[in-house]
Amino acid sequence: MYIIVKYGNNESLLCNPSCAVINLLSSIKSRTGFANTNKILDLSDETGLVKELDMHKKDYAGKYLTSHSTYVLVQKELIMGENMTQLEGIKSVAVADYDYLYTPLLEQIVELFPEFKVHVQEVEIKKPRRQLAKSPSPAGRFPKSKKGGNKTKTKRSLTPKY
Repeated sequence: MYIIVKYGNNESLLCNPSCAVINLLSSIKSRTGFANTNKILDLSDETGLVKELDMHKKDYAGKYLTSHSTYVLVQKELIMGENMTQLEGIKSVAVADYDYLYTPLLEQIVELFPEFKVHVQEVEIKKPRRQLAKSPSPAGRFPKSKKGGNKTKTKRSLTPKY
């Protein structure tokens, strides 16, 4: 199992994704010359879909990467404020209430991959359902009437009648 990582001046790096994501990213970072920098690196496929591997550091990298595929090395930067830029091949994306700027680290990206446009997979955020307390016995349920409505019981007073 292997992947090809493109970066720099159309340089290629052959990597084995049969390891933890953190090990793969640190190997790529050191082998591409970014070892002594504070850059956050990630991979995107040939269409520009960012894999967001840094969110899954302890997972198996093969779970997110396809064998025998080519990926582009991208830099991930946290954007502060509202000074977001929109350049060709570079896009700021809001992920989990943070804005990130993904910059491809491959020169001449437009010539090599004409369909390349940086984007992040849209994740639908589901609101957790509120769990209703269930009665341990069916005694707490009201039977339905034949008319389709629920019968309601009237409240009884708590004071005894003498």
